[in-house]
Amino acid sequence: MTRPALLDNVTHRHLRVHTERSASLGDARQSALALPAEFRQLQAHFPIVFQLVEGDAANTGFQPVALFGLEEGQNLFLTDAGWDAPVVPMALQRDPFMIGRAPDDSLQLHIDLDSPRIVRPEEGEVGTAIFMPHGGFSDHLDHVVQLMEHLHAQAQHLPVFIEALTRYQLLEPFVIDVETPGGEQGRLTGLFTINEERLAALPGDTLEALAREGHLLPIYMQIASLQQLQVLVERANR
Repeated sequence: MTRPALLDNVTHRHLRVHTERSASLGDARQSALALPAEFRQLQAHFPIVFQLVEGDAANTGFQPVALFGLEEGQNLFLTDAGWDAPVVPMALQRDPFMIGRAPDDSLQLHIDLDSPRIVRPEEGEVGTAIFMPHGGFSDHLDHVVQLMEHLHAQAQHLPVFIEALTRYQLLEPFVIDVETPGGEQGRLTGLFTINEERLAALPGDTLEALAREGHLLPIYMQIASLQQLQVLVERANR
């Protein structure tokens, strides 16, 4: 459950947040939303795959995710020392903040007061301040605002990207077969990837249109990211 509240420098003047990465702060998760604009950075470290998100008829569709583990709740990039990768997907960086809308439809910054990232009063002066003593934004909050604006803008492009992939039937299901250190066989299902043969068979004008619309680069970055599947399996077998 979340308890979003509109962020303001009076009500939340003393609020502090934990910015480190740990299981107790909600980072023990198998995947996170990956937006096409960050595929170039993410593909060097994580496999990017697509999942079918079930909802009402209007909201059922695919979403790309960066995989951190091979089973539910497993994050192989989380160590005792923190996050073991040079990049963190924007959707993971944003916690515990979220975007809301004002009555006039303008964007507002909200914060989830039930997030484990919120520093509780009994914890003392730990974590990172959100506001300065005089009420101004801290450097961390300045970063969050820029992150949220970028994340929101890129999220608006995601349905267009997914529509292009489905229009040309470029997504196909695939499975990941894994073997545990104990020798047990496992299989990760419900995943989709780009069909390379179908992509290569598209006519030149279609490829040109995909490139012009900014879709071709993330398509190739997603395909390249599958090289990280073996790295994920190796991490799981350490």
